[in-house]
Amino acid sequence: MSLRSKQGRLFAVAGALAASLALAAGARPGAVAPVLALGQVVVANGTATLAGSVGGAGAGAVLTANGHPLGLDASGHFAGVVDLNGASTLDLAVANPVTGQQVSFQIPLTTGLLGPGGIIPAGVLDAVEQAGAALLAPAGGFPLLDGKPLQVDGTVADPSQLAGLSVNGVDALHLVQPDQTFSVQLPGTTREVKLTSTDASGVSETQSYGVSNLYRTSQGISVGAANAIGVRIAGVRYVTKGVARTKRLRMIVTIKDSRGYLVNGASVKIRSKAAGRLTRRSQLKRSGIRGQAAFVLKVRPRSLGKRLVMVTVARTPTAKASKTTSVRLRKSRKTARHQ
Repeated sequence: MSLRSKQGRLFAVAGALAASLALAAGARPGAVAPVLALGQVVVANGTATLAGSVGGAGAGAVLTANGHPLGLDASGHFAGVVDLNGASTLDLAVANPVTGQQVSFQIPLTTGLLGPGGIIPAGVLDAVEQAGAALLAPAGGFPLLDGKPLQVDGTVADPSQLAGLSVNGVDALHLVQPDQTFSVQLPGTTREVKLTSTDASGVSETQSYGVSNLYRTSQGISVGAANAIGVRIAGVRYVTKGVARTKRLRMIVTIKDSRGYLVNGASVKIRSKAAGRLTRRSQLKRSGIRGQAAFVLKVRPRSLGKRLVMVTVARTPTAKASKTTSVRLRKSRKTARHQ
């Protein structure tokens, strides 16, 4: 599997670079555009002048050079001058705000790479990109269940391009099998997974992957709202026992994501569709580890014997869902007899 198809798990490939783009010099004919195509870099007077193109990072992608943002046009091209502030490396990072994924590159500013006039030629990233190292990361991040050790699997298209390969600092190059796959076990305290590929000149590429903390509960597996994939209101239950006497109604909302995991920490807002049914029109809570948010609704006496319609809205940092449900409120026996 090529680097481009594997990195497609992170980014949807935007397309090949225009053949007329001089910055893409050195790219093989017909080759799919890399995540970062870097042209010639000129290092002089404590600054780096650079230009290139970002492909496949998706709308809203953010590119930084040594922490300074570089603007991208509609086609993903960029150009700019960066103050190195005494740094001995040029650090480039492409972040996808939708998926939260990031690919970063580190280029040492050494005599081995700097040519006459402080020029780093185009193609300096070729070796680490052509090596094609990638992790098999599921959508939503690596699942870390109940704090148990995490097994990370990956592939390398061409290990001969690399002088080093590591996952969170663990050497993985010597673990590459004849079928170009490798596996590394990480501790259950892992919060982020980083795959770093380094070529013989010291240029490195680091791919960052999120970790999705999962927990077993009596109702199923639970995931935090930040790591949920999508969101849906899986159930709304009303407890009407004694409502005519106490004028209180319990409402229990269950939140899940698209994989069926219970969602912990989702924002759950409920409101009565009609005014005057409840003493409070709306309430807001967070779902617990079992994916549930429980509410106590104070019912106005005149609402007894009528249907209560409730609108529920659930939100995570990346998704929103709504659902309308209803329940008929019983009258008290005394009131029913008088009627």
